[in-house]
Amino acid sequence: MTRTSTPQQIAILLLDQFSVISFSCTVEPLREANWVLKKKVYDWRMYSKDGKPVLASNGLSVNVHGSIEDLDSCPMVIVCSSFDPHLYATRRVISWLKKLARQGTILGSVETGSWVLAKAGLLNGYRATIHWENRASIAEVYPEVILTDNIFEIDRDRFSASGATPAMDMMLHFIGKQHGVAAASAVAEQFIYNRIRASQAPQRLSTTQKYGLRHPKLRRLTEMLDSQLERRIDVQELARISGLSARQVHRLFKAHLGVSPQTYHRQLRLRRARDMLRQTELTVLEIAMASGFTSSSDFARVYRRTFHQSPHQDRAAVYALDSL
Repeated sequence: MTRTSTPQQIAILLLDQFSVISFSCTVEPLREANWVLKKKVYDWRMYSKDGKPVLASNGLSVNVHGSIEDLDSCPMVIVCSSFDPHLYATRRVISWLKKLARQGTILGSVETGSWVLAKAGLLNGYRATIHWENRASIAEVYPEVILTDNIFEIDRDRFSASGATPAMDMMLHFIGKQHGVAAASAVAEQFIYNRIRASQAPQRLSTTQKYGLRHPKLRRLTEMLDSQLERRIDVQELARISGLSARQVHRLFKAHLGVSPQTYHRQLRLRRARDMLRQTELTVLEIAMASGFTSSSDFARVYRRTFHQSPHQDRAAVYALDSL
């Protein structure tokens, strides 16, 4: 955003199952900035793929100002989506975004909107972020995107926020750049938002924070396992890294986490696989290999034992819900 004498024009594309809280955290700072500055510095309109109201993930139906066909140009467009962006990034939507990009429109996204921009090829070579649940999936499907774990990213004429409060932080950042830190702080205070985070803030608690781990060697091992979900890691490798014996490593995990190191890592890999299964159209074999399993049959057996249904049944159930 750059300072202008006229209101900044912003279009927001709402896709089915978008998150109301993420949408609110995008729009409300703009509304509040107008109030704080005592003048209309931002003007926004909402659009849908067909001009009809959009059903949010919580069941709320939101009216829009028009169809994407009604908007030929706009200085800035923000894609707001949440669940199953791969299902709602239709050819019509993709074609529209590409047209705007050719015109020099600044394109942004909230939560899983990055998936839509990535599918359009509009994030190739750009830094971007996305909600942590979708990170593994987008990394596998769109490797040309430079993904980070930051809460928001701004790279040239592209920007992205990974969720609701990150959208708030990002919009406050824009307001501060355009109208001064005092204005951004005043907007934050109106929302009782007493800490404006920088983009580099992490999305999630680390394992050590989540479980309150204080043992330095266990912290190092869990951080390693958390970051390497594409392959199996045996206890002997963990022992070499930590300088402990295999038995000591096993006891350390059991004492502090209640499971063996193999079980801990397998649970992480399976959760990653389940996200990819539900969020992408990759084959079961591709997902199995990306999650450290040696074959689709091995993956399916462990998956069924853990989630009480096969990978194919899980994926079919998700698509059935989406069609309701």
